Amino acid sequence: MADFNYKVRDDKGKAIQGKMSGTSSEVVADHLHDLGYTVIQVKKAGGFFSFRAELPSLSRIKTEDYVMLTSQLSAMIGAGLSLTVALEVLADQTENPRLKSAIATVAEDIRGGASFAEALRKHHGIFSALFINMVAAGEVAGNLDDVLARLTIFIEKQAEIRQKILTALFYPIILLIFSLFVVIFIIITVLPSFVKIFQDAKVPLPLPTLILYKMNLFIRSSWLLIILFLVAAYIGLHFAKKSQTGKAFMDRLILDLPIIGSLARKIEIARFSRTLSALLVSGVPMLQTLETLSRTTENSVFAGVIKDTYEYVRKGGTLSDQLKRSGELPALAVKMAAVGEETGSLDKMMTKVANFYEMSVDYSIKRVTALVEPLLLVFVGGIVGFIMASVILPIFRMVGTLRR
Repeated sequence: MADFNYKVRDDKGKAIQGKMSGTSSEVVADHLHDLGYTVIQVKKAGGFFSFRAELPSLSRIKTEDYVMLTSQLSAMIGAGLSLTVALEVLADQTENPRLKSAIATVAEDIRGGASFAEALRKHHGIFSALFINMVAAGEVAGNLDDVLARLTIFIEKQAEIRQKILTALFYPIILLIFSLFVVIFIIITVLPSFVKIFQDAKVPLPLPTLILYKMNLFIRSSWLLIILFLVAAYIGLHFAKKSQTGKAFMDRLILDLPIIGSLARKIEIARFSRTLSALLVSGVPMLQTLETLSRTTENSVFAGVIKDTYEYVRKGGTLSDQLKRSGELPALAVKMAAVGEETGSLDKMMTKVANFYEMSVDYSIKRVTALVEPLLLVFVGGIVGFIMASVILPIFRMVGTLRR
């Protein structure tokens, strides 16, 4: 998928700008038209300024902001407050300026006669398709407070998995960065003076010392090229992830990696199952649920599976049959989906699948961490030993030369 900038007008003639992901500009335009907008322009996002605009801003909306919004809105609606009053209260107490402005605008649109879901669709850059569709289902079923409560649990579960992954990666990343800086510092500052002493004494340099010294010469002579290469690699990787082919390749590569691939697959299965369950239990029809899932799933491999499932179900097939044919989900998840379809309790069965794989993700993260940490210690120890050897071996050679 790619990102597209668009300009549209709503039914009141108000101009709206935003960004939406899609396979082509025509698909995005059709989707905007289905939402009731008059499309003015749809253009693929790109270029340096678009890249800058995607960098995190000071007003980035955090997960905690969404949790507070859904939980408090659910509580106030359940207590009998009208939707507009509840939104106005939330707009007053919300600190994030982007979210505050969006909530106030949504409340104003609802007072003007729009439904909650219609008002949220004007801010799809802030509220996800999952969020909007669950709200729409809650409005139709008349249980908006319950739907918002379930949405709170869903957001917390997703944030919990993300936080566990970040926590597991924090120590290894810090250790690698620190080791890299220490090695570069020694190569650039300490080693040249040290090598000069032995060269003046005409002591031949051992291989470890010679390797580090050559690295020092390369860094000093080509530091600008190294920086340019790293920047170009980062930008190239960024735009490759934005292209459909590049993202599909990287997503498939991640899923096929040993150890990490198994963990990534479990995360995607847990996310798929939790989202499917949340939408179904909120009253969203199956086809609309699958359409929403295909647009909100980040991994392009699983997004493709969901799109194929949507077409298969639309033609009269079952969810479990297509999931089995895809080969991307394990037999346990497919079997539980089949049982859920047969008993009419698919939402409950997918909740159980999500719970199982979220627990499995937790155990997998612990196992990966337990494996990675000693490997990193061995790696860092090897680097330290190599540096020690590059310093000590010339000293031994100098002592041997002086004795002769």
